[in-house]
Amino acid sequence: MGVLATFASVLLEYDTLKVVHIKSKKVGIINRLIQFAILAYIIGYVIVYKKGYQDSEPVDGAVTAKLKGAAYPLNAGIASRVWDAADYHIPPQQTGAFFVMTNMIITPGQRNATCPASPKNMKCDFDSDCRQGHMVPAGNGLMTGKCVAVNAVNGSGVEDDTARYTDDSWGDAAAPAANRSCEIIAWCPLEKDITPSHALLGQDAQDFTVLIKNSILFRKFNVRRRNIPSTRDETWLKTCRYNPHNEQNKSCPIFNLYDIFRYAGVEDQWNTSTKNGAVVAIDISWNCNLDKDADECNPAYSFRRLDNPDVALSPGFNFRYAQYHISPTDGEMTRTLIKAYGILFEIKVTGNAGKFSVVPLLVNLGSGLALLAVATVMCDFVVLHLLKKRQFYHEKKFEEVEVQDDLLPASLRSPAEHDPLLQNEQ
Repeated sequence: MGVLATFASVLLEYDTLKVVHIKSKKVGIINRLIQFAILAYIIGYVIVYKKGYQDSEPVDGAVTAKLKGAAYPLNAGIASRVWDAADYHIPPQQTGAFFVMTNMIITPGQRNATCPASPKNMKCDFDSDCRQGHMVPAGNGLMTGKCVAVNAVNGSGVEDDTARYTDDSWGDAAAPAANRSCEIIAWCPLEKDITPSHALLGQDAQDFTVLIKNSILFRKFNVRRRNIPSTRDETWLKTCRYNPHNEQNKSCPIFNLYDIFRYAGVEDQWNTSTKNGAVVAIDISWNCNLDKDADECNPAYSFRRLDNPDVALSPGFNFRYAQYHISPTDGEMTRTLIKAYGILFEIKVTGNAGKFSVVPLLVNLGSGLALLAVATVMCDFVVLHLLKKRQFYHEKKFEEVEVQDDLLPASLRSPAEHDPLLQNEQ
């Protein structure tokens, strides 16, 4: 019963606040300093700096890119021709990105035929090493079940001592006839996967330009903006180039590709980037204070390289695509395979708009003022645990009062409620 009575005593009690006025300069100074710091945080940081008096909304936007510029690489074999935006901008449109091809490996005249697989993938000594009807793992085609000499069969399966397949480990004219691999059905001849020693379009690509058109909407405030200033004319748009240090051109939506690398601080990586490929981010930030004129809502641009140029395995960025041709005479389909190296530009549109509203102001004020209770808690901690007279303050702050409660049955009352002597002592 004693345990039950103790439990009921603890459960059925009530704590009320007691105000103790402590005349201590030390405690008073601590209390005011904490209150001042909280008020400074509420007013200075939450309300003023973070604009806690504004309703806000994230930006919703779309972006497109249009490239201009031409290149004519010299001494580049089949690639020695004029390359314009229709050639190096692949694909013509992407969502929030654009790719510029600056280097390539071209394999023309491929047709469905039989030819040796690369010895790196499928080197063999006997026909039994080649499983007929199985695809070459990480290869280019279907095995026919024959083991053939690499330098003795051309793309049509005809004996030809002059045929040289194009893999870098086995395309040498001096390759021995004993160098054998599994014959495959594939697009022949196979690609010679050797990256050119320099970017074929790298030098000319420095002068390529891109027009970035960005339209945004703040739906809550019914504000629409675009990154092409409405106060400018067509002549300015045709001749301007983005320059953050020039008042006339810092709002220009046309960017020179080399300048993007320069503003990102990686212009020294231009040559390796155009040779092996790279991934670069263009950030368009719309942070607008709509308490001001909407015409003052303009974007800010920043640039950075995303991929690591120092990795040893598979650096840069590349992919393959093909251009298909059908012969008008016999209807045979051939293709030109292009392994494209270049720079992928990822365009990211971010930002927020804010406008005065009573609701967020009251919410931030209310939640901020509630923090003033922290001053009381901290001062109580100092008084009750750190000061020399903490025991004295403890006795003054906390007081226990026991009264007879007729609502409780006799069995659950404390001993003092049963014994009149104990009551008199109290």
